[in-house]
Formats: sequence, C-alpha cells, structure tokens
Amino acid sequence: MQLMAALRKPVNIVVATLLIGLSSVSSAETIEESPGAGAMVADAVFARPLYFVLSQAGALIYGATLPFTLLGGNADEAAETFVVTPLQAAFVRCLGCGKIPNEVKEVKEGEGKTIRHFVMLNGGLSMMDSEDESSDGAGYGLYMGTHFELADHSRFDVMLGAKKLAADLDYDVGTATYTDDVMSYQIVSRFGKEIFWDLDLMFKLGLHSWSTDREVENGGVTTSGSTSGVDFLWGVGLDTDLGESFRLGLDYTSYSLENSDDDYDADIGTVDLNLSYMF
Repeated sequence: MQLMAALRKPVNIVVATLLIGLSSVSSAETIEESPGAGAMVADAVFARPLYFVLSQAGALIYGATLPFTLLGGNADEAAETFVVTPLQAAFVRCLGCGKIPNEVKEVKEGEGKTIRHFVMLNGGLSMMDSEDESSDGAGYGLYMGTHFELADHSRFDVMLGAKKLAADLDYDVGTATYTDDVMSYQIVSRFGKEIFWDLDLMFKLGLHSWSTDREVENGGVTTSGSTSGVDFLWGVGLDTDLGESFRLGLDYTSYSLENSDDDYDADIGTVDLNLSYMF
C-alpha cells in the first residue's frame, strides 16, 4: 500500500501538469485564431468532452472491427475516422479554436502523415491495492494497433490487446490469505507529441474488460471464486524509435476494477517496458 500511495499522487500531478503543457505547446505552435471568451467556455464545457466521448466510442468500433479491416486493408482509415480525428479535435487544438491547421484527415500519407501498424509486447511491475492491502508482482501483455505520426510532431495510437495484470498476487487480510489472478482485455487510444529528437510523450486512455480469479485461505480452509467487470484505464509514457521497424517505450498505467455486485474493489498500477514491431 505504501508503494502504491507513494507512486499514485506524484503520477497524478505529473499527468495533470503535462496535459496542460501539451495543450499550451500545441496551441502556440499551430493556431493563429483569437477566440473569444464565449467560444472558449463552449469549447471547454461542450465540444471537447463530446469529441473525447466520440473518440472512445470510436475506439470500441475500431477494436470490434479490427480483424475485418485488417483483412480488407483499411484498418488505418478506420482508426483515423473513428478515433484519431476526434482525439485531435479534443486535445491538439487551442481552446475555443475552430480549426486545426494540420488536421489529420486533410493531410496525405507521405506528405506530412505517416501511418504504420504494429504488434507490441510489454511487461513489468504490477502493484495491486485491494481489501486495504497491497501486493506487487509481474505483468505482461500483447497488443496490436495502428500508429500515426504527423508533421506537427503529434502522435496517435489506437490498439487492441490482452494483458495479465496480476498473476498469483498474495496478500493477508486478518487471518486470511488472498491470492488474485487478474486478466484484462483492452481497447486503448494514445495521443501525444514528439518533445525532442525521436522521443514522444504519450498519454493513454481506454476501457478494459477484466476478470479476477480469487482464492482465500483461512484456518486451513481454501475457497475460490471469480468476478469480472468493465472499467477505465489511463496512463502516461515515453516512446522512441529504434531504427525503422522497432519502437521502445516505458509507461505507467492505472487500472480500475470494481464490481459492486460481488463487493470487489481494486486498483492496479503497472510500470511496463514496451517493445513494438512496426510494419
């Protein structure tokens, strides 16, 4: 619990600070409009939340149709239409502005826009906080998706994956010993900018469908059960290119797991190293 508490507060502060900084950088670099106070308020209260909701709904559509769009050869168009365009409108645009000079749907591939698909492996430390106790262990995952790079240094990923969040994590509650095994299936959108050289600052938002198998040993008697649910995830990380075909990244992700019917409530934070093969 001490490790989770020590990590969570500074990470939240860093994420909030970086989001504000990213918005300011994007505005200073690309926008020449001078919106009024009314436009700014309307944008902040109505437009941006709507674009964000559209991007996450689009991510669900992208994930559900990915096997078919890959076979049909138009996965990148689907990602751009359903996820990247609303994400760009939500985050890579100055407050109150109506235009994006480097709008992704108007930029041609090879002339300011690069699109690549990828397969990514990741693994690292999982920190679970449940039943007012904490436990640490290893986690690992496999993802596939589409990566966009624009000439204004903005970056977007849309990906679908599966991750073992916790494998046999043990912690004691009173006289009982709990052992949790947690699996997560995820649809994730990432957005950010190149901050210098080939280093990209990326933010992560998504949904995950999770399931937990739990064993409880108390007084020599072992009971088992399972629960599941759908919750949010968010994260922040750094990515860089390793030549033409590979990308290396390091990120922190926070997962919420809650099922009120089964009285299950847990939080998992992961620190992962990512290796992606681009094609």
